[in-house]
Amino acid sequence: MIRYDLDGEVATLTFDRPEKRNALTLDGLREFREALDRGAEEARAVVLRGAGEAFCAGDDIASVAGLGEEVAPATLATRLYDALFGPEQVEVPVIAAVDGPAYGGGFEVVAAADLAVATADATFALPEATIGAYPPYAVARVGEACGRKRLLELALTGDPIDAETARSWGLCNRVVDADDPDALNDAVAGLTESVCSVPAPSVALVKRYVRAATADADERARLVEGFSTVADEPECRAAAERFLSE
Repeated sequence: MIRYDLDGEVATLTFDRPEKRNALTLDGLREFREALDRGAEEARAVVLRGAGEAFCAGDDIASVAGLGEEVAPATLATRLYDALFGPEQVEVPVIAAVDGPAYGGGFEVVAAADLAVATADATFALPEATIGAYPPYAVARVGEACGRKRLLELALTGDPIDAETARSWGLCNRVVDADDPDALNDAVAGLTESVCSVPAPSVALVKRYVRAATADADERARLVEGFSTVADEPECRAAAERFLSE
């Protein structure tokens, strides 16, 4: 579900499952991290996009409903960690180009990206708790970026915010005209040109030190434990099953 394109110094990763609003499957999570690592080896910058009318609608909810049955909680948690924390871990700049909804895991991918540009009609939401899960990257990082109460509002209600609100909350850098078909591409191209002009060792060091200020050695273990706990809660599983039946 991940389309990889290399053009000069820029690798573009496209979530390419438009019929499902680019929802991330278990295989898609693995493919995304593999493509990120490939981009870090082959390019000076990585751009993230979504095919069709959404950036990424998050995780495939069937995976959450099947926790403990079809899918082992530790398996999903490990794939989520590797994918959602991936943009901050690779040593090249990662830029999200958001056109359409960025929900759940899609929201977290945008939050993890180093830079983000959104069209004015893009929307952002963290609905995981409403379907019996929780947003791991957002819980770990987004409170620092946008403030504790704003994160709690997003995570506990699941209500979406618009692009301008996301920009004012620190979740994206720029908002461009949704009616101008070139605006998003032009803004992203300008950013990639700028970051590619910076010496790669300097970029890698900046990213490494920024991550060191927030990351800790127990992140992965906490994520695995959290998803295992959720999988054991009948109320959480029932919420995911209700969502799938609607």
